[in-house]
Amino acid sequence: MIKKIILKNFLAHAETEIELGPGMTVLTGPNNSGKSSVVEALRCIATNPLPKHFIRHGAKKARVELQMDDGVRVAWVRKKNTAWYEVLRPGVEEWEVYAKFGRNTPEDILNILRLNQVPLEGGKSLDVHIGNQRNPIFLLDQPSSVAAQFFASSSEASHLLAMQTELKTRVRSAKREKKFQQQKMDEISAELDGLQSLPDVTLELEAARELKGLMDKLENEIPLVEGYLKRKGELENYKDALDARGKELAGLQEVPELFPDAPLERLVSGLGALRAHGKKLETRFSALSGLEIPPELFPVQRLENDLVRQNQLSLAEANRSALRKILEPLTSPPQIEDVSALSATISNVERAFALREKIVQRSEALNPLVEPPELYDLSPLTQAMNKLSSMRNAQNDAQGRLNDLEKSEMELKRQIEDRLAEIGNCPLCGGDLDVRKMIGECHES
Repeated sequence: MIKKIILKNFLAHAETEIELGPGMTVLTGPNNSGKSSVVEALRCIATNPLPKHFIRHGAKKARVELQMDDGVRVAWVRKKNTAWYEVLRPGVEEWEVYAKFGRNTPEDILNILRLNQVPLEGGKSLDVHIGNQRNPIFLLDQPSSVAAQFFASSSEASHLLAMQTELKTRVRSAKREKKFQQQKMDEISAELDGLQSLPDVTLELEAARELKGLMDKLENEIPLVEGYLKRKGELENYKDALDARGKELAGLQEVPELFPDAPLERLVSGLGALRAHGKKLETRFSALSGLEIPPELFPVQRLENDLVRQNQLSLAEANRSALRKILEPLTSPPQIEDVSALSATISNVERAFALREKIVQRSEALNPLVEPPELYDLSPLTQAMNKLSSMRNAQNDAQGRLNDLEKSEMELKRQIEDRLAEIGNCPLCGGDLDVRKMIGECHES
């Protein structure tokens, strides 16, 4: 059986592949589209006709290839003056070439294609596989003598007659069976027409229909009931497990009242805040520790005394100048006319010399003194020292509070340890009670 037709440079086909489906395959298309060329290609590969214009214009050779259902591939190749066959069998890589076989198609090719013509008397043959486009089915346009020769020479004649006889026998048997079944149906219809419906039977049928509807409804509700029953069983099992657990827990004592952890939590939180504040104070202290101690301020009182002394010296210098002016006229001794006036003048001179002596002594005492330095603006330094002092006070207060909190924490921890020692094991899980897990050692890190 042919599965695929492949045409290359054959008449109007440059390269065409036709996949044949199971059963009948119909080729459709407009005129001169190559439908008749496909039939002519089958005739060429089956009969190897004389050279004609089968080669497509411009090509050197035409090729018609058929692929059979058993995997064998047969090709007919036509050149201008020669033709040959090629066969590729399954499992073989190279094509087998048939050349120089004369005018008749090789017997191996005919056995593969199974498109043999039926030989007739007089060297003629009849093609029963491939028909022409405008000719009717074979034998219908032939004389009776040709048909007789065909049936006489054909190996299929006996099979055709046997099939015709079998067909006639089956048709007769089917007609008899149809007639018998029709008679039986007529008899059953007559019996049914003679029957009458009874009231009781009708009531029972109605009751049966109602029961059937109820059964259908119950059948739909049965899965729901089964689900409820299954759920009920699960809940009963769960209840039994809870009762057993209740019996096991009935002998346990009540859980002791836990220590109020809110004050402890606030205390721990305050302790953490104080520690953070203490770290900040330590950071500030370490930053300020590199500062040098401010120098001692210049003794202002002494400076004021020196300024007063200097003013006094200036005043003494002025007095001394005035004294010089007074004594200048005394360079030449005046005539003593009035003794009292002379005594007053002598006393004034003595007082002037005494005052001069004091001024000289004070001047000698003030000579080692240097000029007072220019005062520096000490307000920022004073503010920094005040802040440092307040920070030290705050640090001392925080350290004191921290020490108090640590003492309180140690006291609470001791109380908790004593209480846990009295309780023993956990009443819920039975595990050991650890004070570190209860209050958290992370607060001490």
